[in-house]
Amino acid sequence: MEDSILNIITKYMTAERLEDYISDDAQYQKGQDEIARLTQQVSQLGLSKEVRLAMDRLLSANNENNARYSELAYMQGFKDCAALLKEINLLKI
Repeated sequence: MEDSILNIITKYMTAERLEDYISDDAQYQKGQDEIARLTQQVSQLGLSKEVRLAMDRLLSANNENNARYSELAYMQGFKDCAALLKEINLLKI
């Protein structure tokens, strides 16, 4: 990702500031609790090291892709907001 102002803001907002916001969300916390419960359940299955590593790689790739999705959604929302402000003549660009 290039170092444009939008990219810098997006990285900060989705990587640092967003964590403060979502950590207070009850639905997000419920999801985190469910993930912890399921992680514990999987760890008790006695899976081989090879299967555990494959699952870890799969989940890591999924998490990385979800993080990128969040960045792109944030950027699109920012662009949509700028377009709206321009359309209603509150932003002159």
